[in-house]
Amino acid sequence: MAETEAEAFEEQPAGIREFIASPDYLGLADEAYPVIVKVLEEIFEGGYNEAALCWGIGAGKSYTASLAVAYQLHRVLCVENPQQHYGIGAGSTISFLNMSTNGEQARRVVFGEIVSRIRRSPWFERYEPTLLQRELRFPKDVVVLCGNSAETYPLGYNVLGAVIDEASWLLESDGGRRDSAEEIYNALQRRIRSRFLDAGLLLMISSPRHRGDFLERKMEEASWNERVYASRKATWEVKPATCYCGERFECEGLEVPVEYRAEFTRNRLRAMRDLGARPAEAFAPFFPDAKVLEQAVDETLVRPMDERGALDADFRPKGTWGRYIHVDLGLKRDACGIAMAHCEDAGGDGPRVVVELMHRIVPPEGGEVQFAEVRELILTLARRGFAIAQVSYDGYQSADSRQILRRHGLNVKLVSVDRDLEAYETLKEVLMQGRLRWHRYEPVMLECKGLELVEGTKVDHRQGGSKDVADAVAGAVSEAVLGWSGGGMRGMIV
Repeated sequence: MAETEAEAFEEQPAGIREFIASPDYLGLADEAYPVIVKVLEEIFEGGYNEAALCWGIGAGKSYTASLAVAYQLHRVLCVENPQQHYGIGAGSTISFLNMSTNGEQARRVVFGEIVSRIRRSPWFERYEPTLLQRELRFPKDVVVLCGNSAETYPLGYNVLGAVIDEASWLLESDGGRRDSAEEIYNALQRRIRSRFLDAGLLLMISSPRHRGDFLERKMEEASWNERVYASRKATWEVKPATCYCGERFECEGLEVPVEYRAEFTRNRLRAMRDLGARPAEAFAPFFPDAKVLEQAVDETLVRPMDERGALDADFRPKGTWGRYIHVDLGLKRDACGIAMAHCEDAGGDGPRVVVELMHRIVPPEGGEVQFAEVRELILTLARRGFAIAQVSYDGYQSADSRQILRRHGLNVKLVSVDRDLEAYETLKEVLMQGRLRWHRYEPVMLECKGLELVEGTKVDHRQGGSKDVADAVAGAVSEAVLGWSGGGMRGMIV
């Protein structure tokens, strides 16, 4: 008959609140913020397997993580024979891992905090832990390790508890698109579950990066997964009220202490993200003010597609302006985006640009986008009397479509909006100057809000997002403006 947890203890462990406050253990009654103690109490008394803390910078995330690991160590060391209790081989090492953006960050921050807690504790002192460069070893084959951002690092360890530090920022430099936090999470979660089932705890801490980043997905998961604890707190919601004078100002529904006014005045989006723990639509938003997207909406424009996603019978040309169509092809995984735009004389320094058509074609489950249907849509527009000045495609699998459309007498060009920033900078310029009109099309609004500038040289979508229609619109708009100016931008800033 398996022993109960109570029977396994050779010493009764303290409760989390006593462990933090009592001078016999950590002695942090005057140091640990009450909010931190309350959150840890909820985690350890709530039976959670995972905890996601999305807190502002300076709120004490690393400090909280160090307390959590120290408490897990305390409970394990109170067990007479941990390996026997958890059903792993005699002599097997029970590990607690801290993973961060790199090895030095892991060693210096959370691991350093853990070492500091242990060294000052009378209770841990009697175990005489051994500190190596990246390890803290205890009797009973228990060890705390600091790792790096490699998802392979946890392999081979019997992981009972782990911390993923800066979980929203664990991104490879490959254009910022590889979400290594997800891979590290999967590796750690598999190690914990395979060895210890529900006995372990995986703690993820970070300030947010953008909507849809790793920690934001875990926060959303907590809404339906009762085994995941989630906490979102602005920096001032964790720190005691005595840290502030009491005067506040309002920003997007948040009551912010005046001590942070300079940060919010200097860069509201960054302050909301870093201090308010409210993610931006994108890390470095390409459109910093999303209001320009809404201001361009013209409710009088005819919607080109009907409810079935087919070209509406009433969608007919108004005016003889030359139309520019751009297609961003997709096949299986990516959707296909298509847009049509034209320029009208508005006086002043440049034309008014009207985006008449925006459409996103999603491949069916297990199927592919039919390129012939895309070509037929373009030819239908031409048959209806739209003066098609140019059709452009990106390079992906477009050679056949370009040849076929040329045989139908259309002017076809190869255009890549990913080559440089020119197409998107043109789109941004006409939006910022109020010289663009389009009908409301939610896919393009969502995509544009999620666009981010990567390393100052490329526009890309956030993790889990898309930019198929946005690419099509950028291509159509930039080519229309280029065509209007006779091949030159006539002083337009791009």
